[in-house]
Amino acid sequence: MGGSVSLQDIEAAVGDVVILPCSPNKALQVKVTVYWRFRDTNTVYDIIDGRAADYQDESFRGRVDSFPAEWTKGNFSIKLHDLTKADGGMYTCFVPAVYTRSSVYLSVKDSPLPMGPGGSSQDLRKLGSPGPTTEPPVLGNRGDKRRPENVLLFSAALLGLTLT
Repeated sequence: MGGSVSLQDIEAAVGDVVILPCSPNKALQVKVTVYWRFRDTNTVYDIIDGRAADYQDESFRGRVDSFPAEWTKGNFSIKLHDLTKADGGMYTCFVPAVYTRSSVYLSVKDSPLPMGPGGSSQDLRKLGSPGPTTEPPVLGNRGDKRRPENVLLFSAALLGLTLT
């Protein structure tokens, strides 16, 4: 009964959108349960028996999206919108079925990150994992569906990034 633990650091600025990665890369049952926590106690996003749970801490309501089409592939990454300084800290994704715990330390800066070569603030992939490998609709905690490429283009425009 082996498990795994991982830790990743992500830097972003107030107002940014980040993807917090959680991909155990193991075959999982259809009705999987996953818990996302902030500082070990605050509920960010839960998947219970293969369905998004309704309960969420107030500070995360309306700001967290997930990728349901990716769950059966073992990708439980979440997208956190409209970052605030209070969002900085340790996020943990726990997948009990495979004894996997992934932790992400998010540092939120007051101002946009400095410009790098080519005029972009940083490579978009450094804001988190690459996200889903396909382009399924993104399911927000409001139940609406948006195409990820539209969200990505909008996010890139807000961040002043150029996509190649």
